[in-house]
Formats: sequence, C-alpha cells, structure tokens
Amino acid sequence: MWVFTKEGVFSAVWDKYCRGDEVMIRAHCKDDLCRLAKRIIGYCDDGLIFEAEDADYRYRIKIPKTVWSEYLADCALQIDYPSVKKNIIPDNDPLRKDAYYQVWETLFRWRSKKEQQGRAGDDSPKESRMSMPIRWQR
Repeated sequence: MWVFTKEGVFSAVWDKYCRGDEVMIRAHCKDDLCRLAKRIIGYCDDGLIFEAEDADYRYRIKIPKTVWSEYLADCALQIDYPSVKKNIIPDNDPLRKDAYYQVWETLFRWRSKKEQQGRAGDDSPKESRMSMPIRWQR
C-alpha cells in the first residue's frame, strides 16, 4: 500500500520480519518516518527506525496493524481541505513538491493513455503529449 499523508509518503507491507499483527512501514525519507512516529507514539528516536542502505526503501519501522489502521482512519477524519497539493506538500520543500507532481503527472498520463486505448478499441498504446491541467503545469 502506498500512502501520501501530511507526515510523508509510505509503503506499507507485511514481510518476513513482521509478526502476524505487525506491518512494516517503509519510506525513502527518514524524516517522514520520524513525523509518523511522533504522531502515533509521541516521540521519535534512532532506535525506532531501521536503515537498510541497499534496499528499495531505505528507512523502515514496524508497528502493530491496529496502530497503522487507526492512523489511516485519523488521517481520513482530518481531511478538511479542497486541494491535496496545497495541504500535504510543505511550502519549504521544493524537492518534495517536484517529486509529488511527477507522481501525479505520471498517473495522469497513464489514465489518459488508457482512455485513448478505450476510444481506439485496441490495446496498443498511443504515444502523444497529453495536455496537463493548468493548475499542475510548472
């Protein structure tokens, strides 16, 4: 599961290092996991976060599935904004903003290509430059 929240971007999985009632939360950015830990348990220290230098997600933390599900439910209950990009991307983090916009743009292009395929009645991808909504153009 990929999740974008105000605390950061996370990949949640169950793997061989987890007990049945745990989930591994992975992130590319250690600060994201620290913000998550502070929100769910009130503090963050280096002992909570495991670093795997050669892994696809460098930083990891194990938490109970119930804690993860409560966090996600609370995130949903806290939604009080009409625009995700204006509320989960900090103004002082242009690199994160660029990364999030690239994710959005990639998914927009994928959807557009799928729609073109459906209109064409075949499964061959159509290569063309999709026009981006003005609000997302840089």
